[in-house]
Amino acid sequence: MTPTPFPHPLDPARFQGTVDGRPPALNQLPNARGMVVAITNLGAKVLQIVVPDRHGMLDDVALGYDQLADVLSGSPSMGAFVGRYAGRIGGARFTLNGREHRLTPNAGAHCIHGGPRGARHRAFDAAQPDAQTLVLRHRFVTAEDDFPGTLDLQLTYRLSDDNALVLEHEATALDEPGPASFTSHIYFNLDGVREGQRIDSHVLQVPAHEVLATGMDGIATGGRVSLDGHAHDLRQPQRLGALSDIDLSYLLPSHAPGTLRQCAQMHSETSGRTLGVWTTEPLLQVYTAGQLGAAAKPDLGKWGVPHRPRAAVCLEPQHFPNAPNCPELPQNIVAPGQPYRATTVYQFGVRA
Repeated sequence: MTPTPFPHPLDPARFQGTVDGRPPALNQLPNARGMVVAITNLGAKVLQIVVPDRHGMLDDVALGYDQLADVLSGSPSMGAFVGRYAGRIGGARFTLNGREHRLTPNAGAHCIHGGPRGARHRAFDAAQPDAQTLVLRHRFVTAEDDFPGTLDLQLTYRLSDDNALVLEHEATALDEPGPASFTSHIYFNLDGVREGQRIDSHVLQVPAHEVLATGMDGIATGGRVSLDGHAHDLRQPQRLGALSDIDLSYLLPSHAPGTLRQCAQMHSETSGRTLGVWTTEPLLQVYTAGQLGAAAKPDLGKWGVPHRPRAAVCLEPQHFPNAPNCPELPQNIVAPGQPYRATTVYQFGVRA
């Protein structure tokens, strides 16, 4: 039986305007079981995910904003599809084929998530070929983001009738090669997004034996750290309320290129909702949002709810942060004739 419709869907009329000379919009993907995903083409941001709990009650499990003005003034990573390079690049520079490339710093001395003109800040071209599919396109050029080469990105969001949100992307280099790493930065709270809601009742498992070593400012050094005896070893299910903040890159077990495998399993003891994550990517960034809403100016989300630390968790499949500065790490260089394709699946369910 289809659940009673969620009473607070986002209103597309509140996302009209102009950004980068393009019209922002809000697209909604519903399925036959009452699940709805709302996505704006500004940053390809997922702003609402409505799914049932163990009693069949629908609720919103993704932090976000309910109008364009708040998307523009709020956290740029909120729900975004991040690129052209996810994570931090130390010193906002790297060398490729003997040539140094200087990026624009936007995290102290470093470049994070593609810089100030990265995907989070751009209006994508959007088309909705059917009710459950959204196709977004963007062209990255060196003059705007300082990365080498022109890169075309096609991103597809597809909602299945078994409550899976599928993300597929293909990045194609048009001229010179350059590094790329994309990821989804959805903020999940399986208990809903009401004020005061935290992720303490969430239980998370990640099948990784190592994390990347980091130095000053959280910059990956190229080293690896065993999770044996580590406070954030997630090989067995761990209740997030019992752990300190996490912002770590978990190295996933090796696999055949292009094949999906499960990289995370999470459930809420309170709502009974579950979230399984599958990906073709080699690494999972786990972020328990310890810095969310920590700035002096309040960051107000949907319905005026302030975003607070540990109000959500991000599960971000991607390539290796700061790899362009760490030759010992696997490199993901996109060159003409060598496109970068990846798939990530967020599968929702319930448990008793």
